[in-house]
Amino acid sequence: MHALISSFLENISFCSVIIGLLGTIISFKLFLPLFISLKFLDKPTDRSNHVRPIALGGGVIVVPIIILVSSIFNYQWPAVIIIVMSILFLISFLDDIKNLRASLRLITHVICSGIYFYFYIFAQIEIPIIINDDLLIIIYVLSIASIAWFINAFNFMDGIDGITAIQIIFLTGSLILFNYYLNYKSDLLQFTVIGVTLGFLFFNWSPAKVFLGDSGSIPLGFLMTHFLIDFALKGFWVAALILPMYYILDTSVTLIIRVLRKESFWKAHSQHFYQKLVRRGKTHKEVCKIIIIISLGLFILALSSVLVKNNAVFLILSFIWCTFFLLNFSTNNKIIKND
Repeated sequence: MHALISSFLENISFCSVIIGLLGTIISFKLFLPLFISLKFLDKPTDRSNHVRPIALGGGVIVVPIIILVSSIFNYQWPAVIIIVMSILFLISFLDDIKNLRASLRLITHVICSGIYFYFYIFAQIEIPIIINDDLLIIIYVLSIASIAWFINAFNFMDGIDGITAIQIIFLTGSLILFNYYLNYKSDLLQFTVIGVTLGFLFFNWSPAKVFLGDSGSIPLGFLMTHFLIDFALKGFWVAALILPMYYILDTSVTLIIRVLRKESFWKAHSQHFYQKLVRRGKTHKEVCKIIIIISLGLFILALSSVLVKNNAVFLILSFIWCTFFLLNFSTNNKIIKND
């Protein structure tokens, strides 16, 4: 028994998964009744995919536990990451409580994206001499806009039970496996995120007892962006684009459609493809199972791109793979057999 305990304690990554998992489950058991008594709830509206009020404190538990558990196991947080994540958490928590103006939220996200790009990404890349100042400014602006967009896309896609937890586990788990195959040092933070998210999924799987809220989906969206960018900076940019391809396409196509219809695209809505599938009669569980199938296909394509080092053919195949499902979401009620 002593040898078993010693082996467990020596495997810091595995230990962080277990502690993150147990800490999250215990915290939700303790605080869920408090969220309900304080009426910290997501009340259903005409665009909601649920019919009863659900506790909205998922982010209040998940984000601090990720920071706490990883720090306990001596993860060295880059200062810019913890600062940006904390700012995003605070502004999103205020939004959960008071419904802040969309412009204020967006400005904050852009500023945080700019800070992250300049102090983290820009500090790690070498700018070719041939790039002049004007082109550099364009690259800088487009990069900041892309980061802010993906953070918000992650939030927009948090619309049914279990979907965000599944995506976090898929993205983080895939990167852990890729890093292991490539002999890169394991990232303790990624293992911690896996453990905490598994604990959250226990309460968020349909029928959900708690939602992440913006205070969870926005900071975690930033963290997923950071993980993917880190992998791209290692040279595997194709895989970094393939893994979130479903989220990228669902959000982008939905946004384009809303713009073409001259709708207020910046306002909350329920027109994403996965939401349409729910309204056609699929349960949250069934839709999540379809998304898991999509994710497995993306994992295989991303792994293939890693094996052959950035063959763009796999990027095109991932686009076709996701587009096939999006078209089915729009036209076919029976993509997979019901349970």
